[in-house]
Amino acid sequence: MNNTNLDIKVIQPKYNNPNVLQQFCNTKQQSYFITYLLSYFEEQKVSQAINMYHIGTTNYWKSATVFWQIDIKNVIRGGKIMLYNCNTGKRVKQPFNHVSWIQKQLKLPSFVLQQCLFGLHLIKNIKKGNTICIVESEKTAIVMSILVPNYIWLATGSKTGFKQELLKSVKDYKIIAYPYKTEYKSWNEKAILLNKEGFKIECSNFLENIDLEDGGDLIDFIVTKPKSV
Repeated sequence: MNNTNLDIKVIQPKYNNPNVLQQFCNTKQQSYFITYLLSYFEEQKVSQAINMYHIGTTNYWKSATVFWQIDIKNVIRGGKIMLYNCNTGKRVKQPFNHVSWIQKQLKLPSFVLQQCLFGLHLIKNIKKGNTICIVESEKTAIVMSILVPNYIWLATGSKTGFKQELLKSVKDYKIIAYPYKTEYKSWNEKAILLNKEGFKIECSNFLENIDLEDGGDLIDFIVTKPKSV
């Protein structure tokens, strides 16, 4: 077969209109996730986190949260919709796992999602060579940004998101990765391979050595009770 005769269609990613940030901003209606944050942290610190990460709210499910993925050029790659319990801060998984994407709500059938790290837009505020921290969940990145604000906190969005495709944008930075408990072996093996490609990743086994349920993360260890208790 002569490849020169093939009609090869290259699928380009499509990006959300920047106006959606204002459309789904959290000031119009407080999401259950923000209600949870306000039960633990001062309003000013929560407000700063909302502005930093552009945390949004949608009624795709009542008072659900939108976690925008915005790249270094401030291009909105997508928006992950997740529903949380306002009291526990846990994701709602019954009667089904409440996770979706903003293109479904906006009914954009031709939208091509090309993800980036959650919080990636924040690295433009620091110099190359500085240290950034990477966790799995968006929730953890936000909470840790409040608790340890001297670092930039990013999230992969899933345990499989710790891969070169998403991490290539932060190759010029020192990275400390904090995987969920029981995920250290998998992430560390990937870190070793990536370091051979020029990355500078330190994978923390901190959670593996403490009394924490499998799948627990940093905030399960650090955040113990609401501020009102």
